[in-house]
Amino acid sequence: MTANANRLEVAGHSVLLTFGPGLETVAEEIDALWYHLRAADDDGATPQIRLDYALPSGDLPAGAVPLPARPEASYTISGHLTREVIRRLIGTRLLLHAGAVAHPELGILVLVGASGAGKSTASSMLGRGGAYLTDELTIITPGTFALTPYPKPVSKHDPELGAKRDLALGGLGLRPAHEAAAPAPAMVLLLERIRDEDEPEEGSSVTRVPLSEALTRIVPQTSSLWALPGGLATLAELLNSVGGALEVRYREAAELEELLRRLPPAEHAETAEIEPRPGDVVTWEDTAPAPGRIAAVPFRQALAMESGLFLLGEHGAIHLPGLAGLVWDLLADAGPLTFDQLEQLVVEEIGEHPESTALVRGTVSDLVAHGWARRG
Repeated sequence: MTANANRLEVAGHSVLLTFGPGLETVAEEIDALWYHLRAADDDGATPQIRLDYALPSGDLPAGAVPLPARPEASYTISGHLTREVIRRLIGTRLLLHAGAVAHPELGILVLVGASGAGKSTASSMLGRGGAYLTDELTIITPGTFALTPYPKPVSKHDPELGAKRDLALGGLGLRPAHEAAAPAPAMVLLLERIRDEDEPEEGSSVTRVPLSEALTRIVPQTSSLWALPGGLATLAELLNSVGGALEVRYREAAELEELLRRLPPAEHAETAEIEPRPGDVVTWEDTAPAPGRIAAVPFRQALAMESGLFLLGEHGAIHLPGLAGLVWDLLADAGPLTFDQLEQLVVEEIGEHPESTALVRGTVSDLVAHGWARRG
């Protein structure tokens, strides 16, 4: 297959992209969009990531990735590259679906938010005057919390196209970070865009978020956190290192810089990592308990904190405050129990209560409904 080739250095990985006949325009666009990550002259080494693109057809070359020659093709390719980088870093780095910029006065800012929260626009705005690290994948080294830049083109929704497309950094006034690593974050921001049609009277604000809530909101924006040894504890340590996550509610990205100059006091939360006991079967296909008994579902990682427990597994994460945390902990520690045995242990821990049976039964039902306990 005759191919146009682009060689890149992306987040410490050598990349080769090739484009078959009919994709010449796409190859030129990729070369312009990723120019700042072009690799040095080919030294003959085998690339760590290789993607060979070809127009969809009945006789697609072996190993080729089908790619229609559409305006959104560059966005599709950046998605492929991001997934390939993630795949190679799982288990070694804390990986956040987040933007990151180096602001000249505020320091390294990590911007977390669900789809539609405005991460790309906020990264573009806050990155001007400093350095742009990424709008999509924040790569953090456990221990030091140093960031590995991933300054991909900025992906934004194009109203005319009706889909996302990639934009060159130069056209947005952004300077990509060229260092192999950036310092640890100064702030972790949870972005919440205020939409006038939903909340016309609400004003912009910056508030500290309790650790349990921050973990609940950030864990879904991570990649395979359970596969990183001590990953949950690492995320909690990162949040403590910046004085707690900040919820930033805003209307326009232009407000952000001024909002971040008036921060609430830092907060820190004590945590203790809970290790699975030797011999625990940490899989979700574990054998169900015997009839009449209740068992805690195995977990990957867990933290004890003042507000209760925070559990992480392959199927999700949950904060278990108060009684819910106690009930799960008793089930995990004592093994499958009958309801009467469980209630007796709860009473021994926190004392008698006239509604103890109803409270414990309701807590068990909630744990089972959320997939963190099983009934036999």
